[in-house]
Amino acid sequence: MIRMKRILLTVHKFFPEHRAGTEVLTLKVAQELMRRGYEVLVVTANPPDRDARRVEGADTSTYEYEGVKVLSAEEPLRLRGFTFQHEYFHPGIKRFFAHVLGEFQPDIVHIFHAQNLSASIIEASLERHLPVVCSTTDFWFVCPTVQLVRPNGVVCRGPSAMAANCLGCYTPKLFPQAREFEEALKAKYPRFGRFLDAVPAVLSRSLSSLAFAAYKASKVPGAVCATASRARALQEAANSCAAIMVPTALMKDIFVENGIDSCLIHHVPFGIDTKPLAKFQGKIPARELRFGYIGTLFEHKGVDLLVRAFQSLPPDADALLNIYGDLSQFPEYGEKLKALAKLDCPNSRKISFCGTFPNSELGQVFSQLDVLVVPSRWYENTPLVIQSALASKTPLIATNLGGLSELISHEHNGLLFELNDVNSLKEQMLALLQDRSLLGRLTDNIAPERTVAEMVDDIEAVYRKVSPRPACVVR
Repeated sequence: MIRMKRILLTVHKFFPEHRAGTEVLTLKVAQELMRRGYEVLVVTANPPDRDARRVEGADTSTYEYEGVKVLSAEEPLRLRGFTFQHEYFHPGIKRFFAHVLGEFQPDIVHIFHAQNLSASIIEASLERHLPVVCSTTDFWFVCPTVQLVRPNGVVCRGPSAMAANCLGCYTPKLFPQAREFEEALKAKYPRFGRFLDAVPAVLSRSLSSLAFAAYKASKVPGAVCATASRARALQEAANSCAAIMVPTALMKDIFVENGIDSCLIHHVPFGIDTKPLAKFQGKIPARELRFGYIGTLFEHKGVDLLVRAFQSLPPDADALLNIYGDLSQFPEYGEKLKALAKLDCPNSRKISFCGTFPNSELGQVFSQLDVLVVPSRWYENTPLVIQSALASKTPLIATNLGGLSELISHEHNGLLFELNDVNSLKEQMLALLQDRSLLGRLTDNIAPERTVAEMVDDIEAVYRKVSPRPACVVR
């Protein structure tokens, strides 16, 4: 059998600290490549989910996770000398990555995500004449917030000329919150911090506000420059790759609209590990219709829409809503959801926040859900939780947008509702409550789901097309 020997995979963050869809996909592909005889190394970063601050410690760490070797660029390395441009091109990460390439000697570099490592990893690879392929899971190459959603909730198709539309969307996010700035200021200048603590609160707040305003004024030119130059820099980086694999037609369209060469783009839908889910295709019987949500609890995921739609159902609705996710990961939004679920409403008592669970228990969770709801506010790209739901014969209600509507066919294997429309979501939930036979018809129409092995078959085909070296023989 003809195969290359070493594959270096990169991802923006990874297990065990981080466990969202891109991390799961990277892990499963790495394990399948190893099963086929490849030597695999995953290179990642390890940013905190919030309040990224300068921290002490080693620049890198190495470990093994579920049989996969991992090398992580830690925060001291990533934040050293950090400028706004480092978000998309980081010289320190480039030097680190060049050293890794020299040590590991991969045949190909496969990027699942470059955020936190930056496009400098592409340049470092090309300087060693290595082919670079990407499996894109979001819009990082086009959008610095990766979601193509404006602050007012309107979806976007990418940067305008000189990224003018990004100045009000992304640039403000480059600055810390006032509270974080004050904490950092006190840590860096302890004497000044003690002075602020000693003076009256009104004066302390005024001095902190003046210092924060001066800080932002000094940084605005750099932030604007970084925002304006990002789009062209990442367009060039993407076009220097040998291949870009996308899971949806929507993603290809948006990439091409934003200057990425369509000849580089290959349609490679995601695959999942279906075996653990197959035995949970039957449902544990229940009188109530059990709606559920599984995933990150944050604004762009639209969980508040789901809570409000559920609360607006008739008071006698024979239904439950189970929400799985970490309320503390994004605490402000978590508190918002908890407050919303406590509103004086008959259906509020039917809402449960169920926390998180090991991935090994996903099938068991689906066996106790009748319908999975994915109320996202952004162009999701076939989130793995949808494919997992379908593999467990669980119909869905999802936003009629982007990659979601490429997986869900309305009134065939699920239902679609209009973006940000609570009433539209409520109507789909009511349709299932009022016609219980609809759920059975949707379930019967769910086809077998694509596997990781099928995805890796397609990935290997791309490897063969771009590899400039003779393949190694693995017996």
